[in-house]
Amino acid sequence: MPVIGGVLLFFAVVLIVLGVNALLAEREFFGRRLAFPGQSHAAGASISKPASILIDDGLLKRFDSAVTPTSEVELAKIRRRLIHAGYRRPSAVRIFYASKAVLGLGLATFMAVFVPLFAPPLPLPIVSALIIVPALVGYFLPSFWIERQIEYRRQSAELGFPDLLDMLLICIEAGNSLDQASRRVAREIVAVNKVLADELNVVNDELYAGKSRPAVFRDFADRLAVPDISSFSAVLRQSDEYGVSIAETLRVYASELRNKRLMRAEEKANMMPIKLALGSMMFTIPPTMLIMAGPSLIMIIRTFAGLGGR
Repeated sequence: MPVIGGVLLFFAVVLIVLGVNALLAEREFFGRRLAFPGQSHAAGASISKPASILIDDGLLKRFDSAVTPTSEVELAKIRRRLIHAGYRRPSAVRIFYASKAVLGLGLATFMAVFVPLFAPPLPLPIVSALIIVPALVGYFLPSFWIERQIEYRRQSAELGFPDLLDMLLICIEAGNSLDQASRRVAREIVAVNKVLADELNVVNDELYAGKSRPAVFRDFADRLAVPDISSFSAVLRQSDEYGVSIAETLRVYASELRNKRLMRAEEKANMMPIKLALGSMMFTIPPTMLIMAGPSLIMIIRTFAGLGGR
């Protein structure tokens, strides 16, 4: 029982830490969206760098063959997922697989060393489960983190993209080209939406390097993996091909995205009573039934146990 209690406590602490981290990230995101306009210029003075793993690219080359797979298809797939999560350094793939191996082996070794020290002799299946389950948790924890980062970036980009289009439209109608407007918006939007600011900086660098505009915005949509941004990239390419005004395209598309954002908010608000009702039923009915029927069940069990003893 102490070992099982320790394992349950470990998982409870992990869930609490992840929940608190998600809550803080959400509060930071909405705090940026509600920031005062006067803060945007000061925050735009230092453009945020793209999200990356701050470890030298050559640090894990000696472990490359041990931790990374040899399949090019799998490498391409996980590299794409890491780019969606905002990690673009060449070392990101090695660090991802190394973290899976280190966490899996580390938690398994920890349980294998400390379970015999602090617990009475246990059956082999229980000991194996106490070692294998933390190892699996440590192995899949980096994947869970990557998926969470992808979802956070997707939601952030989806909510902030209509505002980005409005700012681009204002700059273009003021006489700027699309490239100049993109650089100006990247400076201004960093105080509200760091994800879009980082990706827009990449767009500006690629345009400055001479990459074609359709390819730049196609890659921009691929990195964020948001359907609305992918549609906007296709619309922008068509406007370039057919000579349609970019300002008119931005105005129409920004209006449609604002309407879609409002409908998504109304949908979530309409689902809230159902979720609250389900949560109330889940957390109130079972304890109430246990409190009401628990003493009766104990008395019935004791009565039948006494009859069996006779």
